[in-house]
Amino acid sequence: SFKTFALMTLIHDDQGNPASTYYTSKPLPAGWLSAAPTWEVHTAEDSYQGTINITKATILSDNTVYVQLAADLGWDKLDATARAMGITSPLDGNPAEVIGGLRVGVTPLEMADAYATLSNGGTHVPATIIDKVVFPDGSSRNFGNPAPTRVFPYDEAYEGTSVLKQVVTSGTGTSANYGCPVAGKTGTAN
Repeated sequence: SFKTFALMTLIHDDQGNPASTYYTSKPLPAGWLSAAPTWEVHTAEDSYQGTINITKATILSDNTVYVQLAADLGWDKLDATARAMGITSPLDGNPAEVIGGLRVGVTPLEMADAYATLSNGGTHVPATIIDKVVFPDGSSRNFGNPAPTRVFPYDEAYEGTSVLKQVVTSGTGTSANYGCPVAGKTGTAN
């Protein structure tokens, strides 16, 4: 889910704390956002929680809170975080990207690559499937050790992962709780 990129943008770029950053979970009617005047945003099953923090909005996968957060952070920042974490597909900086409204979809490999940045303690290592190629003349080319890039300090990656663990232990991703520590994010689009 692209909500993770908004979460990490909040933590990294704005030095925000997901537990103490609050928004109101409510239906957002057409006109709520001047950049997209006909766009309406709802939660799954039209369930609204009132004023909640980003941690709870992540656990519940609340679309309305996340689009408000993304509007405050800025879509360019959100896209920059997604790129730094491993997304290579075209991104347009449109408001709906945070809840999955992409003009061109991303691949599962890109999402796994991006999430691996968190599991690597904030370091991005590009995904590689070929270690090396040996040519008919015996020469070879090594592809297997791409350079790692520090995207977030360890403590910021840890904070984001701690929020994402709660998605699995008590939120929308409980079916993925298979008995050992795991973090994740479900996604809904509207």
